[in-house]
Amino acid sequence: MMQGPQGSPDTAAALSNALALEACAHVQDDSRWPGLPNADLNNNTRQGPPKGRQTRDNFVNRVVEQCGAAVLRVDTEQRVEDSGEADVLAFFFGMRPDDSKKERKRRGHGSGFCIDPSGVILTNAHVVRSADRVTVTFPGSQEAMLAEVLETDEVLDVAVLRVKNPAGKPLPHLKLGSAQTLKTGDWAIVLGNPLGLNNTCTLGIISSMDRSSGEAGLDWLLHPMLQTDAAVNQGNSGGPLLNENGEAVGMISTRAMNGEGIGFAIPIDNVAACVPALLQRRKVPRSYMGIKMATLTPDECETEGLPPGTEGAFVSMVLPDSPASVAGILAGDIIIEVDLMGVKRVDQVQSAVNRAQVGSKIVLKLNRGSKNITVGVTTEDVRQIRERADAAAKARREEVRHAGPGGPNRRIIMMH
Repeated sequence: MMQGPQGSPDTAAALSNALALEACAHVQDDSRWPGLPNADLNNNTRQGPPKGRQTRDNFVNRVVEQCGAAVLRVDTEQRVEDSGEADVLAFFFGMRPDDSKKERKRRGHGSGFCIDPSGVILTNAHVVRSADRVTVTFPGSQEAMLAEVLETDEVLDVAVLRVKNPAGKPLPHLKLGSAQTLKTGDWAIVLGNPLGLNNTCTLGIISSMDRSSGEAGLDWLLHPMLQTDAAVNQGNSGGPLLNENGEAVGMISTRAMNGEGIGFAIPIDNVAACVPALLQRRKVPRSYMGIKMATLTPDECETEGLPPGTEGAFVSMVLPDSPASVAGILAGDIIIEVDLMGVKRVDQVQSAVNRAQVGSKIVLKLNRGSKNITVGVTTEDVRQIRERADAAAKARREEVRHAGPGGPNRRIIMMH
């Protein structure tokens, strides 16, 4: 530190004290800090928060207060086999200590909402799929209530539950609106339990009305979807998408995996249309052929090595043992007509499948190489896809179980 008449330690200390006092004087001068409440800076006693709410309620506050009690957490348990130590011993020593299987519980959670005071709950089919036990917890409740899955619509991704309400008291429920009243840019409110964070509210807008599950290219998937930029995360599935009046206009179903602010909801009109059947434990029949397609654009033609200007729905995959496979459709075929109507886009084929009754015949004209052929496809219920998949998985488990100690084709090398 420099020394001198104006640089001595005593002078520096005095100057520092003077600046500190000046700063305090400036803070306590109300005229120089308008709006700052009077405060004694030398008194460390906490003054406490201001009395009363300082901000007027907005429409989001009102919707949360009106609807929040009816939006619940859905918890699931599934019993799965756990071979544990037995598989370790089998791998290293080719032996099993016993043939018994240990069970463990796989847990999951999602969201749902009550639509009837008697305890009718809506959520996604994928939330409760394969669950052995389902419980729901209403906001503010310390106890989970057991719920029964009445039925599911796997294609639309909707499940109807009925809560077992021993108290018999009317339960809080939401009013259903209509997605047909929406416009792009309308407010959108999402309530649910993302990432286990119960009773979460996010706000956004309706980003698009022009989305469809049909963009996946599967012939049996053609349902409209609402797009929103309100934050949607794992655990929001099955929760409501609400308008500014507190009406459920959609059910959150999924989100874009490679983007932020892109969530999708099933329009509530589609959900409501299948509820009566599901309440009666009746499956909603959905036709399918079993193909995956892509609309032939210039880029798609170049990718597939097709002549420029080729039009139609390009078949990229045919499911084994499906109606399409039985009818002789092959990957690489181009669908150019469906029921005598010209085809230029995938959704035209999807619409025909969507309209068809289970067991009816759809006539397709295909371009295969240098010739056109006509085939008839007898549709089946889409549930058979899952039934076949479940049967195949069970067969694989049985094959492993009966393959003997150590599993099939396993050699044991003993080292000394």
